[in-house]
Amino acid sequence: MSEILPKTTMVLVCGGKGGVGKSTVAANVAAVLAGRGVRTGLLDADLHGPSLPVMFGLDERPAVRNGLIQPPTRHGISLMSTGLLAPPAQALAWKGPLLRGALKQMLRDVDWQDPDVLVIDTPPGTGDVHMALASLVDIRSAVVVTTPQDVALTDTRRCVSMLDQLGVPVQGVVENMAYFRCPDCDARHQLFPRPEGRDQLPRHELPMIAAIAASGDGGTPIALTDEGRSTGVTAVFEAVVEDLTTADAIRRAV
Repeated sequence: MSEILPKTTMVLVCGGKGGVGKSTVAANVAAVLAGRGVRTGLLDADLHGPSLPVMFGLDERPAVRNGLIQPPTRHGISLMSTGLLAPPAQALAWKGPLLRGALKQMLRDVDWQDPDVLVIDTPPGTGDVHMALASLVDIRSAVVVTTPQDVALTDTRRCVSMLDQLGVPVQGVVENMAYFRCPDCDARHQLFPRPEGRDQLPRHELPMIAAIAASGDGGTPIALTDEGRSTGVTAVFEAVVEDLTTADAIRRAV
């Protein structure tokens, strides 16, 4: 058992391709968990491209008290990100040991107050950050995010293979931008071709709607909004959380 947050269930959100919506999924899964009364933390482990501060409307540097960083709280979620520690335009040219050291600090030196669940948003690919996280904490489950294109699904399978090697079960797969629903005729249109083998991965489908991007830019996860509920997007994230509750530790938390 890890010495870092040993009582906390770690949920990894990952995907093989950049720009598929991992941060959006991480933010909304955390929001649904917190809405159920689960003590929830959210760690932005995409150190080179942190986006969660924008998605939660955060721009102030966190305070330090008794040697521990105090994570800001939004919508009942404690959040930590390198985006809160450096100017937005500053590049963090870290790799290898520096990446591992930064992740360890954000896990160990932050006053998380023993959350039930820590959702961890990771960078695209299968690189140093994932290996470092696996060596620092016990990861109980993962949510994999993809889009319908074959090029994204190929990298998604690599991500699933990495998780299998790490012994991390995939509890949910989210296919973002899966379809577009016409606002005039309510017809469902698939904007991307359906590649062979797509249905081998169980999945939840998110539609392509402007409100998802707008809510992220506006600082409120769409799962918490009226538009999220009316479009069925909130229900998708609730279904992902239902997948996660099949893990014993999370089921006890909710």
